[in-house]
Amino acid sequence: MKKNITAKTFTPIYDELEDRLRLVINYQDIYNRVDFMITRNFILNLIPTAEEFMARQYGIADFETTPHIETNDKTTSKTDSVNLELLRTNDDLLLEVNFSYDQNLKRTILTLSSKSTTAKADLDGFMLSQIFQVIKSAIPYIRWGISYHF
Repeated sequence: MKKNITAKTFTPIYDELEDRLRLVINYQDIYNRVDFMITRNFILNLIPTAEEFMARQYGIADFETTPHIETNDKTTSKTDSVNLELLRTNDDLLLEVNFSYDQNLKRTILTLSSKSTTAKADLDGFMLSQIFQVIKSAIPYIRWGISYHF
């Protein structure tokens, strides 16, 4: 049976041993944590698709130039490295990412799936952009032979 979780936090790190990005969902919640492994090829397809979606639905053309929106709550915070490794789960290869946009609410359901787990998050355009900015920041550009302007 496939596990379904609500994604609340996104923590991407480069896993040098696996030569993949590790996208840790809910890193402090052992019962709802999943460590998605993302291959180089998957990232090369995902980032342009996500940028195209953001441009079409939110008018955001590039994650690097997303205008900062002032909010009272913190949208990003430093990861507790001890918990990140201590609560580590089995690696799940990320197989699919879907974007479902609600025109009336101007929100997106982001769905990340592996063979065993589906993680969903309900996000506005700013938060969706923030997640992909953070994911892009974990890409080992030189090692993977990717331009910083990717």
